Amino acid sequence: MMTRKKQFSQLFMSLCILGVAGFNMGCSKDKSPAPDNGGGNGNGDGTKSSFVFVVYTDGSGGEAGRYIVPIGDVTKGTLSTKGVGVETEAYSFIRQNNKLFGIVYAAQGPTTPYRLNKDGKLEQAGNAINTEFTGIYGTVNKDAYVGGSVARSKDNPVATLYRFDAISNQVADRSAVDLMKITANGEMAVWTGLSQVDNKLFVPFYCTTGADGETTKYVDSTWIAVFSYPQMVFQKVIRDGRTGSIGNWFGMQGVQHTEDGDVYAWSTAGGSGKLRSTKPSAIVRIKKGTETFDQSYFFDIEKATGTKLARGEYIANGKFLMTLYATNEIGGVSGGRVKLAIVDVLNKTVNYVSGVPEHNQMSYNMKVYVEADKKTAYYVMKEDDGKLYLYVIDVATGKGSKGLYFQGIADVTSITKLDY
Repeated sequence: MMTRKKQFSQLFMSLCILGVAGFNMGCSKDKSPAPDNGGGNGNGDGTKSSFVFVVYTDGSGGEAGRYIVPIGDVTKGTLSTKGVGVETEAYSFIRQNNKLFGIVYAAQGPTTPYRLNKDGKLEQAGNAINTEFTGIYGTVNKDAYVGGSVARSKDNPVATLYRFDAISNQVADRSAVDLMKITANGEMAVWTGLSQVDNKLFVPFYCTTGADGETTKYVDSTWIAVFSYPQMVFQKVIRDGRTGSIGNWFGMQGVQHTEDGDVYAWSTAGGSGKLRSTKPSAIVRIKKGTETFDQSYFFDIEKATGTKLARGEYIANGKFLMTLYATNEIGGVSGGRVKLAIVDVLNKTVNYVSGVPEHNQMSYNMKVYVEADKKTAYYVMKEDDGKLYLYVIDVATGKGSKGLYFQGIADVTSITKLDY
């Protein structure tokens, strides 16, 4: 079982080969409809669409590198980078305004937009723009995304939220944030994601002493920092004491609003040794129009399943595609054997997906895409023989089938869809 210190060390040693998927959570300033975390023909003007993957080659075909690769059909066949991939330096990718923005993990955070041309070929959609050393990000409305910079020390706990205009391709605004003032408990906030809820930004976080990310006195609480939008000014913290902290470093998941405007958050309640939460892994709720946890709702996942939640992505109608741990090993940014399940937060049910084997969890987050009609979800996983496949999930039946095979590819770090 890895400690947070080892997790952070793994993060920085793995930046050259790992990436994080971005997903679209677009909504208006007045209300928060369920996000479109993929959905072809959603933001673009065209009538055609293509899947787009970010992959890292295994070196079998020459030098290893990271590539962005479009492909039409993912239910069968093989994907490779030969002749179709565009090489990129970015590690993180977020879809907005029918573009894929690649963000480099560096002090200036160079960000480059990509799109599909009229022939469905990938091309650069503008110049690279310096942003920030980005650690969290999420889309806002249909025209922007917000990113947050990295701060690691209590001696310098000030981070930056920045608003990136996805239409004009520029940083539109910045706001300095003191991560010590967010916690107000002598420790520093480490944020794990960012979601728009109405005209606010919800940023889940956990606490750390800041020395090495290893120590904290606060393992049995759930926190969400609330910021105004578009000002990005810190307003308050929403706290609950029934489960542990939300999400994991670089996970970009853990808080999600549904079609009715309610917000659901979930916690692994993991950790190791003194850092292990005494609370159960669970899902909690914030009712529409409020900024407090709903004490009448508590979905105790451990009581229902005998195990802990790992990660999750929203599908629709209160249903999430989630991974649950299959053993006592609880991973953080990576690690742990997991099973795939459809979790219904409205009816408080957990149904494991048939046809998808138990497997080792990939790094940082789930690589998931949900079709616009919400009937089909796609899930990338590495099988025990080391081969990477895309599994096609029928949401109604909860059945999965093996689809696209990734040939000569060591890691898949992002999956989305663009129109052309």
